[in-house]
Amino acid sequence: MAKIKCPNCGSESNEEGDTFCGDCGTELTGATLTDVQAPTEAAVNMPIPVRESTPSKEPAISKAKLTVKRVGGAGHEFVLDQTVINIGRWDADSSAFPEIDLSEDDPGNHISRRHAKIFQKEGEYFIEDMGSVNGTYINKGPRLSPGSPQKLQSGDEIIVGRTFLTFVVE
Repeated sequence: MAKIKCPNCGSESNEEGDTFCGDCGTELTGATLTDVQAPTEAAVNMPIPVRESTPSKEPAISKAKLTVKRVGGAGHEFVLDQTVINIGRWDADSSAFPEIDLSEDDPGNHISRRHAKIFQKEGEYFIEDMGSVNGTYINKGPRLSPGSPQKLQSGDEIIVGRTFLTFVVE
């Protein structure tokens, strides 16, 4: 099975087809495949997915925020001030240091350490589940498929685990 080595943090835990590093959030466009087992010829020749633009940690173009609606931290606000924002729970043992740490807002630990990410592309916001255990939902719709970004609109309700958030662009 071939893995993708992150060009930023060096993590080799990313699998073929991953768009972003599961450890640091860096886009994997152009990252090199690392052999974990002998790859098949098809795996060696498989193209790595490419995005049109690369999200970075530069200041965001528009001003947006997430507000906790329910559970322990109702009213807690998080400003989305970078173009890629990781959502999860802080945990030094697993090197999980999300920009939006919902540890205090998730007393039952229903939010994964690396739960989801919100990123900007061409002035629009998207959310992507990162393979969380309890899922990510928009407006009580179907569970988001990991690795499949969904466009966000101002006023959307986002559910991560059992924590309800409101997404607002100002």
